[in-house]
Amino acid sequence: MTSSPCAKAAGAVAATAAALTLMALPALAVDKPSDATRAVSSIDWAAATSAIDAASADDRTLTAAFLATEPDGFDDMAMAVMILGANTAAGLPVFRGQGNAYAAYYQLEGVQVSVMGSRTHLVDVPGLSFKHEARSYESTGDGADHMLSRFGGTYTLRITCDAPTEDVRCIKPDYLAELAGSLTVVKGADQ
Repeated sequence: MTSSPCAKAAGAVAATAAALTLMALPALAVDKPSDATRAVSSIDWAAATSAIDAASADDRTLTAAFLATEPDGFDDMAMAVMILGANTAAGLPVFRGQGNAYAAYYQLEGVQVSVMGSRTHLVDVPGLSFKHEARSYESTGDGADHMLSRFGGTYTLRITCDAPTEDVRCIKPDYLAELAGSLTVVKGADQ
């Protein structure tokens, strides 16, 4: 039995969300288990709305096409949602929203790209220490992550490559930085 492209993409979105959680764990060490508190960030809806107003005509067309697909969980999103812009020629993502977090998944030639956003973060974690310096670009072995903060949310662009040691998109930060610069806002108001 073969899976449909939509089922494969939905599975990939779930795997990407799980991987985000698992990938973050090695960078952190906690001396003792504790009850960490997860705080919810305030979203700058005015700035997100301004970004929508400033979007190019091509990005507005892409946004309308994306919204016409009735993305899963989109109406419940409580943060600014960003997807790759029209100038990337990535097309429309498979999307899954969960209120304070989302993942948008793209299958491109030789690579998979995810845009993940969250408006929550850990606070008051006794014994938390970082194993290495945090950077906006991080190699992950089979790809890389590019992290940024906008409108009060945190966003990660993740790329995984079919040939991670050969594909320059997974070796150097330029490609992910370019994709980060292309992000366009598709939800700019708390609804």
